[in-house]
Amino acid sequence: MTPPSQSGSLRLASTPAATPKIDRRHTREDRRRGRRAPFVAAVRQRVGAEIHLALAQNLGETGMELRRIADGSGLFSLAPGRAPMTLAFELPDGGDLVRVQGAVVFERACGRFQSVGVRFEAISREDRARIARFLDDRLR
Repeated sequence: MTPPSQSGSLRLASTPAATPKIDRRHTREDRRRGRRAPFVAAVRQRVGAEIHLALAQNLGETGMELRRIADGSGLFSLAPGRAPMTLAFELPDGGDLVRVQGAVVFERACGRFQSVGVRFEAISREDRARIARFLDDRLR
């Protein structure tokens, strides 16, 4: 603490926050903590009662980026982190569909398209292992 000021009140000395700093000079891909690889596949997504198709752009251990035509339907216009959705997609291993529960963590316009980041919130152990094997193969 610092000594009392002339008014008699105490001031707390400022200390650096424990929050990790993000270096904005790097791209968002560089700031990601998990492994991620390019991945193009059709993804069936269910938000509430609506089912839509999107195109995966990349896949990681904890989420994926989707792209769809920005048609103004407002599918992802819910607040990021509050848009629960169910995703289903195929990996190139020939296994069953990967099914995950996820939440929107970012969305942005990309020309005629809308890009959406989805964080996986519920995924089976088997599907998580399949994604890890996919990333092992792609990132060698």
